[in-house]
Amino acid sequence: MNRLKENLKRLIPIWLGKKIRGTFQKFLGLIYIGKKYHCPYCKFNFRKMLSDGETHAVIAEYQIIGSGYRENCKCPRCYAKDRDRLIHLYLEKNTSIFTKNHRVLNIAPEAWLKEFFQSLSHIHYTYGVKGVENMGYYYDRTTRELDITNLEMKDNLYDTIVCNHVLEHIHDDVAAMKEIYRVLKPGGWAILQVPYSASLEETFEERNINTSAEREKLYGQFDHVRIYGLDYFKRLEFVGFNVERFNPINEDWGKEYIEKYALNPREDLCIAHKPL
Repeated sequence: MNRLKENLKRLIPIWLGKKIRGTFQKFLGLIYIGKKYHCPYCKFNFRKMLSDGETHAVIAEYQIIGSGYRENCKCPRCYAKDRDRLIHLYLEKNTSIFTKNHRVLNIAPEAWLKEFFQSLSHIHYTYGVKGVENMGYYYDRTTRELDITNLEMKDNLYDTIVCNHVLEHIHDDVAAMKEIYRVLKPGGWAILQVPYSASLEETFEERNINTSAEREKLYGQFDHVRIYGLDYFKRLEFVGFNVERFNPINEDWGKEYIEKYALNPREDLCIAHKPL
């Protein structure tokens, strides 16, 4: 299914693909309109969210959090997923990004996150992805070409970096972590969310795996290059970060928001802080 989507993106012109997708999403939003769930990105309420994710055996075997098939995962109107709504909740409740000036770098941004940051006039926003020319209509032509393992930005530039479900695609993830650390200001913070296994102490990766079919079988997705274990957080600490794991379930108000936003209560948000 993912390969079919990628092929369609390459075949359909950007302007037509965006129009088709937008029209279809509006139609879905009307079908699922209700009062039970709320999407903070498109601001609509729904009786149900869309299911999303895949059902590969390895995902269940290793209890990979942030991956696999989930009910009530994806917003029918804007397609924001449970992990994206978790990010919005953290930004709203635990940061000043809604009200104070921030210089933000967003690596491989989801459409809803990009539109959210662009709606904040006080934010200096930079976004980009590697291989933008091959992304079809998912990214517009203003998107910068960025190599996360060799960023062109100067040291200590950004207050905030959002890199959501990217590092599991990067062969030299430690180099990418070091680059994120380098361009982040002292006292700055980065959201570095990845899918990870709750049952693996150590990250699993085979360097000689180089086909989509093999990666799908071993990692649960055709373009992943590893399954992170609980040592993911130690990798971030190794490059200098102080790691915070945020879960609204640990807050007094958390249960209400987990239900309202249709969040995954098992998923922690990984916040990496650069010390002053």
